[in-house]
Amino acid sequence: MSYWSFYFLAKVGLYYTGYIGFHWLPNLLLALALLWPLRPRGLRIARQVMAWPAGIALLYHDSFLPTPGRVLSQMQALAGFSLDYMLELLGRVFQWQIVLGFVVALVAYGALSRRIRFSTFALGGILSVPLVAALGPQAGLQAPAAVASAGEGGAGTAQATALDPNTQLQNFYAQESTRKLAFTTGGTPPAFDIILLHVCSLAWDDMEYVGMRDHPLLQRFDAVFTQFNSAASYSGPASLRVLRGNCGQTPHKALYEGADAGCYVFPSLEQLGYRTSALLNHDGVYEDFAKTLQTQGGLSGKFERNQDAPVHMHSFDGSPIYNDLALLSQWWKGRQGRGAEPVALYYNTVSLHDGNRVPGMASRSSLDTYKPRLAQLLADFDKFLTELENTGRPVVVLLVPEHGAALRGDKIQISGMREIPGPRITLVPAAMKIVGARHLPPSGGPVRVDQPTSYFGLYALLGDLLKDSPFGDAPRPLAERLRRLESTGFESENADVIVMRDASGKYLMKTGNGAWIPYTY
Repeated sequence: MSYWSFYFLAKVGLYYTGYIGFHWLPNLLLALALLWPLRPRGLRIARQVMAWPAGIALLYHDSFLPTPGRVLSQMQALAGFSLDYMLELLGRVFQWQIVLGFVVALVAYGALSRRIRFSTFALGGILSVPLVAALGPQAGLQAPAAVASAGEGGAGTAQATALDPNTQLQNFYAQESTRKLAFTTGGTPPAFDIILLHVCSLAWDDMEYVGMRDHPLLQRFDAVFTQFNSAASYSGPASLRVLRGNCGQTPHKALYEGADAGCYVFPSLEQLGYRTSALLNHDGVYEDFAKTLQTQGGLSGKFERNQDAPVHMHSFDGSPIYNDLALLSQWWKGRQGRGAEPVALYYNTVSLHDGNRVPGMASRSSLDTYKPRLAQLLADFDKFLTELENTGRPVVVLLVPEHGAALRGDKIQISGMREIPGPRITLVPAAMKIVGARHLPPSGGPVRVDQPTSYFGLYALLGDLLKDSPFGDAPRPLAERLRRLESTGFESENADVIVMRDASGKYLMKTGNGAWIPYTY
């Protein structure tokens, strides 16, 4: 097989170290086809000509890269990337250390192949994959007798028999389908404004990676959720999930099939007397983001003008990104002239998105500029909270990131790639602040919520504040309200990939119609 033995041995090694999957039967058939002796030189050449595309296709099939259909569906989006950003992404894929290691291994193989019959080892490596699978169950795929989520009340605590991951997933969807909120104020006018800060590209892992996990801004909030799952790794589905959070979590495909009217958060607030609006710090054109919010997120006709704020950076497609503090301050000043009518704002910022270009910064790498961009965004939010406090008007602020930036990357995804919605990407720093309430902040900082939560739990807490106002003379403590927080187990997905956590705490991944495999990152 000559250098084809290197090909198979390398793939087996990558499989056992968790970098790729391995479909052993097609690999075995290709190896046998290459191993079969052929005398005529023309047939040998023809075999090599056919083997190369087959080998490349099989390697792609074994990898965890997006399916060809997924890639084709994203071609229009990829076409919007600037040349500068495309070159940056290519630089992340082809790192000189990896290329050098590959060359060294190939040279060593060439020298040793004269003395060692590597084809035997290659066949043995391929056959070891089904043999190891037959001798023992794959780690992480033994489903326990019952699956339970942490926390007190709510559907998240119900036990569901799970004989295998597919059953566990079906039970999760069935459980979530029964959950639905109905906001009420008990017949009185709403007591406070609501501001939802929806932040693109911010996860706990990103904050830890740049050394900002314990940023002082989070200490200003009253509750911080350490296990909040955004359930999506792209902005479009993340925005639909946050805007339909009055119902339980749905499969990805169901997001684009409409939803019950009661699931939409902002229309539900309108029924209580809120004036709702939406504000973006970008043009919302890429992948029809703004259009999606209007047609499928319940924000039709709610967008406010943003072009009056200064531009402080540009997106990967060259479009302007407006200053966060200027935008929010302008909106808040305008809100002061609207009287006592309560308002609810959806604010979306892409200041942390991969590929952003910041004028005046020496580095053009969005990975290098992430930390200063994050510092600026958090400083802007900090100043905005101060503005709210100085006004004295009662406000509930919700900080909910869409997904992470995937700064760290992992074994099967380069930095910045978010096709696999693992915990490093979808566990995000959600938080709540009650501005103007007659209560002292906890002496030890915000209440830390460590149980698994998602949108339904956050909006159930908001509903509790709406029904039993925290702005009264003797409000119930927030810690007491959080004791009955609705819990949601970890399940994240995009169009082709699902990542789920089983009861033992291990993560499982499924791509397309494939089998469940352990997700080690």
